[in-house]
This record gives sequence, C-alpha cells and structure tokens, in this order.
Amino acid sequence: MYSFALTQTGAGETAWARAQTLAALRTAVEALDDVRASLAVLASDTDWHSDGVRAMQRSLDELRQGARVEASEMRSRESEAERIDAS
Repeated sequence: MYSFALTQTGAGETAWARAQTLAALRTAVEALDDVRASLAVLASDTDWHSDGVRAMQRSLDELRQGARVEASEMRSRESEAERIDAS
C-alpha cells in the first residue's frame, strides 16, 4: 500500500501509536521485572532473626509482591495493545 493511502486513512498514525505504546509497556515490564529480582535478593539477604530486620524483610516482600502485580497488569495492557488492529 502507498504511504499516502495510510496517511489518508489514519492507519499510519494508529500503527505508530500502537508501536509506541507497546515499546513503553515492554520497558515498564522490564523495569518491574528488574525491581522484583532486586527485591527478591534483598529479601533473601535480610533473612535474619531480628525483629527490625524481619519487619524490613516483610516490607521488601510486600514491595516485591506489589511489583509482581504491576508487572502482571502491564503484561495485560501489552497483550491488549498487541491485539489492536492498526489497519
């Protein structure tokens, strides 16, 4: 198809917006996965037998679980964006 036809129908703009959205979602998922991995290491490293450290470990674990939920949501949005028909 000719580029002027894409411009006239708006499909080019839709495809570009979809590509940008997918790139942003993938970046967000990667960042959340990195955070989750780092928090898992921190939680493991703080597995001591002290009340203060145990409280910190619980907080880190809650953060890690929150990052997991957010990553799952981002994956869902990514999947939705991939199903958008740009034509």
